[in-house]
Amino acid sequence: MNRRSTLFFLLLFLCLSASSQSFIGYGYDNYSGVNGLILNPGTLSDSKYKVNVNLFAVSAYGATNAYTLNRSNLFGFHFSHLSDGNGYNKSTSSDTKFAYFNTDILGPSATINLTSKDALGLITRARVMGNEYNLGNQLFQLLGNSNPNFYNMAINNNSLQTKVNAFAEAGLSYGRVLMKDDHSEFKVGITGKYVLGLAYGSLSTGPLNVNIDPANNITTLQGQVTTQYSANLDNYGNGESVYDALKKKNGSGFGLDLGLVYETKNEAGESKLRLGFSVTDIGSIKYTNSANSKNYALNGDGHNTTELKEANGETLNDYLQRLQTTGFITSKGGAATSKVSLPTAVHLNGDYNVFKKFYVNADVLINTVANSSPVNPNYVTTATITPRLEKKWISIYSPVSYNANGLLNWGAGVRIGPLFVGSGSVMSSLFKDKLKNADAHIGLTIPIFQHDKNKDKKHNKADTVYRDKNLNNDRDGDGVVDSKDECPDSAGPIALIGCPDTDGDGVPNYKDKCPLVKGSINFAGCPAPDSDGDSVNDDDDKCPLVKGVVSNFGCPPIKPELINKVNRAADRIFFVRAKAIIEPSSLGELDRVVQILNSDSTLRLRIEGYTDSEGTDERNLNLSTRRARAVEKYLEKEGIPASRMDYEGFGSKHPLASNDTPEGKAQNRRVEMKLMNYPKNKK
Repeated sequence: MNRRSTLFFLLLFLCLSASSQSFIGYGYDNYSGVNGLILNPGTLSDSKYKVNVNLFAVSAYGATNAYTLNRSNLFGFHFSHLSDGNGYNKSTSSDTKFAYFNTDILGPSATINLTSKDALGLITRARVMGNEYNLGNQLFQLLGNSNPNFYNMAINNNSLQTKVNAFAEAGLSYGRVLMKDDHSEFKVGITGKYVLGLAYGSLSTGPLNVNIDPANNITTLQGQVTTQYSANLDNYGNGESVYDALKKKNGSGFGLDLGLVYETKNEAGESKLRLGFSVTDIGSIKYTNSANSKNYALNGDGHNTTELKEANGETLNDYLQRLQTTGFITSKGGAATSKVSLPTAVHLNGDYNVFKKFYVNADVLINTVANSSPVNPNYVTTATITPRLEKKWISIYSPVSYNANGLLNWGAGVRIGPLFVGSGSVMSSLFKDKLKNADAHIGLTIPIFQHDKNKDKKHNKADTVYRDKNLNNDRDGDGVVDSKDECPDSAGPIALIGCPDTDGDGVPNYKDKCPLVKGSINFAGCPAPDSDGDSVNDDDDKCPLVKGVVSNFGCPPIKPELINKVNRAADRIFFVRAKAIIEPSSLGELDRVVQILNSDSTLRLRIEGYTDSEGTDERNLNLSTRRARAVEKYLEKEGIPASRMDYEGFGSKHPLASNDTPEGKAQNRRVEMKLMNYPKNKK
């Protein structure tokens, strides 16, 4: 039975199916930029890039257990004039056959970090993907170069399915840092997509009963077959190419990606642990069906398989009409439109910095679209472990993956500046003569990195001034040359200009009055005393000559009712919107603060201003500072000396509530006043 002899069986192999993950091993690199965004929009904000532009990126994957391809043909790029037994071989296993492919083209796309918390992304992308399920081995052996052992055999094949979908999309992404401190952050992201359906096709059956003799006469061919395809494919084959068909808009819809990321960082600000969760491709495309998209009854008894061969110049529409005219198929009606779901998948990801620049990534892609769906192509559930060496301008990665179809693969890839290239299966393919799958990806980007704050750290001046490459003039070998060493015959730390410090309190032995007891620099290396006997040593006591309490840094306690009155007054200070002008209704509260300060000359006031997260960090810091200063100026005008006050603005730092609600933002827009009774310049 010739493989070209029937549209239905031809579709089974043209629509190799179930696309696997794109850009295998690369997408979770800390420098993947736009490519990381398509897997989890939560990675968008606070990334390594100020701007990342994807010029182009292509990922292609295909796999089947129906045929094997010779390794030499793949690595030699010899794909012309292939035939069964010459370049590829039909599988002889009795397994039910599957096949799948995915071509993913990432077009001009970009990400930009607007602030330290907010980022935007723009994506253009096209994909072609499909699946084939439940092709029984007996029926498969009659396709292509037929195996004579399967002629005159009563064959039953259940629920055969093939489906393919080609679509393009344009997406807008927004990422936001919801929580951040010095060592961790929590980020979210969302991508909204307009999806343009280019074309789709599917074939699904109930039970098929088949029996064919060696002369290709059909003894039995009975069953129910449903064919569905987009109307723009009707004239394919009659002078109209695939490109011509795809130019015709046929379907559209909307999609959504959602993502969360929790990340911890080390002291240098580099990622230590990153945990990600995302759901991608939520949505569907509504297609207009061809008039031939119907449920058909097959009745091939007494016919010959040659009748299924498409004639030269015969369109798909003509072909199906002829089969109905000859009675080979009988129409039983169909739907005018089809709703084809996007390949919705859940992604669980963990990325861990093992040592210095060495990371290990663990990823699970979980397909959520039922394999039994007659029209919806889907991803294959896949688990991947990817060790990688990652630096700013280069990454080397080597993914190992295992999917739900039982395929184990080992790959390799590299990112060098703007270029990345790799494969999720190239390494394992080196050890196989016959290949069931292959994939590759390549891309070119324009990376514009964020400012590296770690480079702003000040160098230790002593280290640069006193260390000398020529240690011949350093007789105690402590790294401080003799001409600078205050103790040239006793090794000591560079910070102490080469003098030893036995008790490690920062006071060299020759100045330390208590060299064997760790003490205070302020008291010649001896433990700090408690001059006023209030259990707070003089180093920590802000009132060292006045007996106080521990809770007030060694100063006398302030009456709680005074603190409460100042706090209540602070809660009632309001400003003109977006300005540093105090509302008149708040002046009475400030007058009460004036009375409190006038009642005790030892009291001081610290004024702190805060805003919500609206606007830029620079604007918020400026506004909060001006508002705190406005309070200080009013109190000074009412007779409180400036020497008894200080003020500072903190912008949107230290929020009291979430900035995600109007109520929370209102709480965060505030002025705090702290009553104190210790000297202004005493730390």
